[in-house]
Amino acid sequence: MLLLLLLVGLVGAEKCMHPPAAVNYTNAMYSGRWYEVGKYQTPGGAAFQKGTVCTIATYDPYSDTEGGGDIGYSSRKTTPDGSWNNATGILEPLENPGHFLQTLVFFGIQGPSVDYNVIYLDEDSAIEYDCSEHIFGTLDYCLHFMSRTPTMSEEKLEMLMDFVAESGLNTHNLEYMVGNQENCWE
Repeated sequence: MLLLLLLVGLVGAEKCMHPPAAVNYTNAMYSGRWYEVGKYQTPGGAAFQKGTVCTIATYDPYSDTEGGGDIGYSSRKTTPDGSWNNATGILEPLENPGHFLQTLVFFGIQGPSVDYNVIYLDEDSAIEYDCSEHIFGTLDYCLHFMSRTPTMSEEKLEMLMDFVAESGLNTHNLEYMVGNQENCWE
């Protein structure tokens, strides 16, 4: 019976998408602080960010031209003056610039590595897609909409959401979650 369940899980297994990286990706362009203005995120991927606000990501590449670097995430619990919730890790470069293997440490414990892709990048915004496959054919994915400032115009956000819709990456048709940056950076 266990073998049958395992076989059914493997046959019906969901697989992570492998979207192309942003064609203009460079470490120098992605380097620095990004404010999360919104996301599509499965429940497993959201465990670390549950109940948080003021979420930022900071990328510190080892080189401006190629290779990986250090990545860090910070957010506040519940309110802009809540306790910090942090994770640190590394982005290891894969075959194309902007495609990485991400490994994070949460509360002193290393999490599983995930496939990390910068799928859109310009001077003031980015979209990052990460995904991990689990036993019995389930997966967790996140699509993070990021800005160099705590806010993003509605027109720009709509354009980025259309980009994601056209790419077919929100495979579970998740509801968009607004990233709360209000009163975070005064």
